Amino acid sequence: MNLLTTDDAGFIDSRIQGTPMLSGTRIVIVLGSLELGGSERQALLLARYLIHEQDAHVEVWGFHSPGRTTTLCEEYGIPWRIAPWPWPRGRVQRLKGLVRFAWALRRVRPDVILPYTMVPNVFCGLVWRWAGARLCVWNQRDEGLERMGQRAERWAIRQTPWFVANSQQGADFLVQELGVKPDRIWVVHNGIELADPELDRAMWRSQLGVSDNCFLACMVANLSVHKDHATLLKAWRKVVDRLDVTAHPAVLLLAGRFDNTHESLKALAYDLELGRSVRFLEKVEDIAGLLGAVDLGVFSSCSEGCPNSVLECMAAGLAVVGTDIPGIREAVGPDGHPFLAPPGDAELLADRIVELALNQELRAELGTANRRRVEMEFSPQRMCEEMVALLARGLGR
Repeated sequence: MNLLTTDDAGFIDSRIQGTPMLSGTRIVIVLGSLELGGSERQALLLARYLIHEQDAHVEVWGFHSPGRTTTLCEEYGIPWRIAPWPWPRGRVQRLKGLVRFAWALRRVRPDVILPYTMVPNVFCGLVWRWAGARLCVWNQRDEGLERMGQRAERWAIRQTPWFVANSQQGADFLVQELGVKPDRIWVVHNGIELADPELDRAMWRSQLGVSDNCFLACMVANLSVHKDHATLLKAWRKVVDRLDVTAHPAVLLLAGRFDNTHESLKALAYDLELGRSVRFLEKVEDIAGLLGAVDLGVFSSCSEGCPNSVLECMAAGLAVVGTDIPGIREAVGPDGHPFLAPPGDAELLADRIVELALNQELRAELGTANRRRVEMEFSPQRMCEEMVALLARGLGR
C-alpha cells in the first residue's frame, strides 16, 4: 500500500506549488445516496476544493432522490444530478441499465470518474471506459459494507486502475477480500472541517434542559444497522448506575438520522429504564455547537473505515471512548487506544466512560491531544492536496 503525502517527489513538485494541476479537468463524483453521511461530506469537501482551488469542472451525481447533499451542493455552487439506476433485476436489464448509465456519463465528457462507497465503485468500475473517461479511482470508505456479488466486483476491480482507501483497514480489505494488488492502492485519510457553532455551550444545554454540571456524552451517527448503538445503550445503563452513587448526573445524546434501527433502539432504551438519561436528537445540523456543549465523544460500531464522527469529536477537543476496531484505532492514535473497548463489550465500554467522566483533567489532556492529531493528520487541506496529486498523476500531469 502507498501512504500518499504531499511531499512525494513526482506528485506535487515545488515548482508548481499553488498552480492548479487540474484546471479545466472534467470530474464526475458519483455517490450511492444524496442523503448526507460521512462519505458524502468528504466528497463535498473535495468537490469544493477542486472547483475553487483547482479550477476544475465538477459535478456530483447520486442515485434515487435528492437529499441534504443536494442542498449543500446548491449552497456551494456545485452542479448535481440524479443518475439513472444501472442495476435492475435480470441480467439483460442490468446490461441495459449499465449502458444507460455509461451513456449518461459519456454525454458530459468526463476526464475523471470518482465514485465513493462500494455500489458506485462497482458501477463506475464497470462502465468508465465506455463513458470515455481517462481515469477512474475507486474510493473504499469502509470495511466492505453493501457488497455487490463476487462476479460484478471482480470484473469492476479488473477494470479499475487505481484505488483509494481512507484507512489502512480499508486498504487491507481491498487486498485481502477483493484481491487488489497493493501497488494499486493509496491511503488518503479523511479531512475534517467543523463549521462555526450556531449555538454556544450554554444555549445548547439550555435547550436540552440539563445543568452545567451534568456529564454529557454524545454519539453522532445515523441510527442504522451499520452502527452498534445497542451496546452503547447497555453500557449507558451501567454508567448511570455508577455515576448515581457519586451524585454525577449523566445524559447520553444520540444524534443522527433515524434509519432502520431507531425504533428497536428506542424500545431497548425503554426496556433498560434509561428514561431521560438518553436523548434521541435525530439529525442535528449544528454539530460543532452540539460537540462544544458535551464532555465526551462516544462511538460504538462493529465496522468502520475512518469514522468522520470520531474525527469531529477530536477536532472539537473532546476525549473519545469507542469500540476497539482498526478504523477507530487509526483515528484516535496511540493516546486514545486505552479508552477503547472490544466490540459488543458493554461492561468495558462503561468502564472507559466512567473513568473519563470522573477525571476532568484527563479528559482535557486527551481532548487537547486529539485536536492536535486532527490538525496534523486529518486536515481538509491535506486530504484535498493528496487527492489532487493522485488525480494529476493518473492523468499524466
